[in-house]
Amino acid sequence: MNLRLAMTLVSLVLLMTSNGDTGRTVEGPPLAQASAVIAQEEELEYEVSWTFISLGLVRLHGRPDRTVDAWMDSHENLPYVDLHSVYHSEMDSLLFSRGSQSVDRQEDGSWKGMMYVYDLDNNRVIVEHTKHRAADAPPHALVKRDTLMLPNVRFMDGLSIAYSARALAHTKKSATMPTVLMGKLGETTFYLPGENTTVDLDAVAYPVRAIAVEGTTSVVGIFGMSGDFTGWFSDDAAAVPLKGKLNVLIGSVTVELTRWNRKNWTPPR
Repeated sequence: MNLRLAMTLVSLVLLMTSNGDTGRTVEGPPLAQASAVIAQEEELEYEVSWTFISLGLVRLHGRPDRTVDAWMDSHENLPYVDLHSVYHSEMDSLLFSRGSQSVDRQEDGSWKGMMYVYDLDNNRVIVEHTKHRAADAPPHALVKRDTLMLPNVRFMDGLSIAYSARALAHTKKSATMPTVLMGKLGETTFYLPGENTTVDLDAVAYPVRAIAVEGTTSVVGIFGMSGDFTGWFSDDAAAVPLKGKLNVLIGSVTVELTRWNRKNWTPPR
């Protein structure tokens, strides 16, 4: 069982404007729904589990300026595993990607990362590998890895996948969007409209009103990550991610909301 695979998959469930004319048209979520998702600063915490084993925690900090940070940490008591990763994404008014980077702690205590340098005038993204002395330190070394030619200047990467799903949850149209993940280019499709249902959370004493959204991604990341996923979002304007399930080679990975801090928000009954 590979914890790094499981933690990376979180970005597909948890973890989008420009009017470029290159490639096919990519429609984003309605502006009003995108604005509602990012209207309040929020802190969200999730537990990641595989079967009955708790693997670690994911913490998200989103802001009205459309920037979001995520911290993914394995539990200290897991044998042979010590995973600590930090992600940062910047989005435009429709929650398409406009910047992202990630860093992972190495065994020697140093940090290695990946940075996307955007050249949207030429429909491309330059992928760079970085080295850092600390998670929040600027890179002291950069190595160009690849240049990805984009079919459209509207695309998702990293954490913006989760935010686009939130803004699309209440719409009535399925959406397929170019996606850059782990330095690779593919597509992610959200199948809508979602089913109105309820979700049971250990942190909430009542069934939470939710919208279920299914999707699939063609992107193949590290350790062969790809495939189908299902996410449950709160059935309200905030569309907070409540729970996610992904079927992978090791089985079913579950991500569940355990703590939250968003002004005037409680899980809807």
